[in-house]
Amino acid sequence: MFADNILGPVKQWGYLVRDLDEAMDCWINQLGIGPWWGYRNVPAVAVVDGQQSDIVMSVGLAYHQGMQIELIHQTNTANSPYQYFYQRINAGSNEAQALQQVAYMVTDVNAAINECESRGMKEVGRILPSPDTAYVYMSSPAMAGMAIELMPFDQGFLDEYQRCAAEAAQWDGSDPYRLISF
Repeated sequence: MFADNILGPVKQWGYLVRDLDEAMDCWINQLGIGPWWGYRNVPAVAVVDGQQSDIVMSVGLAYHQGMQIELIHQTNTANSPYQYFYQRINAGSNEAQALQQVAYMVTDVNAAINECESRGMKEVGRILPSPDTAYVYMSSPAMAGMAIELMPFDQGFLDEYQRCAAEAAQWDGSDPYRLISF
């Protein structure tokens, strides 16, 4: 078995969605996955090809059997690692959601970038939720529109991840939406 000592285990599956509320409703009512935590109208900076753009997005987070599921709805048209999905919708696609990334939490982002590059990937963008934090997206032609996300190690994030995953494992269907608006 291949052991990946640089990237480690997948922590999250991330989907781009046309409408966050419709997507969360689908996951709850058709897949039985919830509750959903998250944020609406989150400002962030996207970096694509060295160019920065101010983006606004809403994000839903749920947990299923210990895996975090992220739904991302970019609500403006600024350039970002997510825009290819919204360009397809604007061109007539009826996609409601699409897998965009699998995420890894890494202790050394630069070492992980180097490892990904040695495996034939290149950086396709970054999301900067704050000036000192970057989520780096890496992809390759073989991944065809999907990326991996490299998240810097954050113990607070992991503690909240474990708390929410444990709560989700016991969820009885009540209080399905727990989102904060910015």
